[in-house]
Amino acid sequence: MTAHEWDLTYQRGDPVWDEPPTAPLARLLARHAPPPADVIDVGCGLGSTARWLAERGYRVTGCDFSSRAIALARARTPEALTVRFTTADVTHVPPRLGPFPVALERGVLHSLPQMTDRRHFVAAMARICLPGGLWIHVGASAPTVKTELSQVRGPSRMAEPTFLTLITPHFTVLEIDYAPFGSRSATWQARYAVLRRHTSPGPLTPRLATRPARRSL
Repeated sequence: MTAHEWDLTYQRGDPVWDEPPTAPLARLLARHAPPPADVIDVGCGLGSTARWLAERGYRVTGCDFSSRAIALARARTPEALTVRFTTADVTHVPPRLGPFPVALERGVLHSLPQMTDRRHFVAAMARICLPGGLWIHVGASAPTVKTELSQVRGPSRMAEPTFLTLITPHFTVLEIDYAPFGSRSATWQARYAVLRRHTSPGPLTPRLATRPARRSL
């Protein structure tokens, strides 16, 4: 979907998936990126997650390529909370933002049905993460490659092998597990992953031979 199409989506009302972090995501943040970390919330939408982070002591930048979403996010954020909201497309080169020690992305990657667009987005996440920095990802998952689903409207679901192949040129998995995507909106399972950006360029294929850590969320 284009930025204009997302503007129209937000004009129709609040999307049901726009909500503060669920318990699994909150636990990942506490384990790997406790406050007062500098965090960019990529695809921040109406700012629910950005405000949640700021309330807990994080230094937060929220970005979205929907100007409508950013305008609403600013209007809904109390003056007492320090959140920088900006309209930006992180896939632009050179990037306008970053780099950051922590990049949080919930539901952006799974909105891209084409593998070419997914690769561009993963490369963009690498550009806005500091070397050694973290990408905390939440996105729809498929149990097997045969059950993967690519769709323009609605989440595209990737199996773990596809996801690992996609991110390994730029990131190493520190932790990965599965839980429902949202507390009220989603019926699908989501992947909760903590990824560390490589400190040097190029794929680290041998690292994939070691299974990423799994913990109960």
